[in-house]
Order: sequence, then structure tokens, then C-alpha cells
Amino acid sequence: MFAFLAVSILVLEVLAAAVDAIGYGAIAAALWATYCRATGNRKAAERLELKSSIMVLRRDLRAVSSVDEFARWAKMRRRLDALSASFETVSSDLAVERTAFELYVNMVLRGVVYGLRAAVNMYNYRVPVFYVPASWFYPVLWFLSLPAAPMGSVSVTVWAFACNRVCRRGVAIFNRAMQPVGGDQGSVTSNSARLH
Repeated sequence: MFAFLAVSILVLEVLAAAVDAIGYGAIAAALWATYCRATGNRKAAERLELKSSIMVLRRDLRAVSSVDEFARWAKMRRRLDALSASFETVSSDLAVERTAFELYVNMVLRGVVYGLRAAVNMYNYRVPVFYVPASWFYPVLWFLSLPAAPMGSVSVTVWAFACNRVCRRGVAIFNRAMQPVGGDQGSVTSNSARLH
């Protein structure tokens, strides 16, 4: 029982640190792209079609002289303006839909991650994760058993906190190791400063 609880809390904290490192926004954006491909989003398809039509029309418009063939050029220009207006409308509608989707996914993902962590802590707050030798940790035994685990044990809350700190440090070290030599050090500094 105790080993399963310790490992499950560790796995939960590793997953939470991974989701935090990847970023809730990046996960939501990836899910949006998957959603659009899976459902065949009509607005996304219409936007791509309009974009390709605009590109073709612009290429054709560059080939026509505005001085020599003004009537043809003006007709193509009006068509380009109409397609561009349609493109902007569809793009703004799609952006609103995407923002709503990403906001919803972001909230659900945060609710699941933080909800699971809180549920495990609240459900097992009196359960010891494991016992420690009293002679090793005598001055801090009461702290290790907070909030309500038996004296001489490590509580779920303390174990989750320790796992969280180790996982965040591991992610910071991994990010620092993956930075290119001479790369932007500002993002590493801000991430590691946030983790300390």
C-alpha cells in the first residue's frame, strides 16, 4: 500500500511537471490542430481555400499591366479585395473559435492536474507514505508528518511537495542542458528563477 502510494504520487508529480514544462498553451494548440484535422473543420478548410485563391489571384494580378489592361486589372483587383475581406472574416471567426477551444482545454487540463493532486492529498492526508527512523530525523519528525500523518512517518503532503520540487529541478536542469551553446539564456534564467 505504502509503496504504491509513494510511486503513484511520484508519477503524478512527474506528469504535472511534464505538462507544466511543455506548457498548457502548447498542449491546447496541439489539441486544436488535432481537432481541426479530425473533425474537418469547415472554417479552417474554407480559410485554406481562400488563402490559396488569394495567392493565385495575386500572382495573376502581377502578370497583368494596370496601364495596358486596366479593365481586366480592375476586375481582378476587386475580386482580390472581396476574397481578402472574406479571408479576414473567416480568419477572425476561426480565431475566436480557436481561442474559446484553447481556453476550455486549458481550464480542463489545469482542473485535472491540480484536481488530481488535491484529491490525492485530501483523500490520503492521514495515511503515511513511509516511516523514517526516529534517530535520523528526530528534530523534524513532526514536520515530516504534517498535516495529520502518524508521528515518525512522511505524510502525503510532504512527499508530494518533495516530489514536486525534485521534478521541477529536473525539468530546469533538462531545459538548461537542451539550450544551444551561446543561445538565449534569458528564458533559462527566468524559468530557473521561477522554479527556485
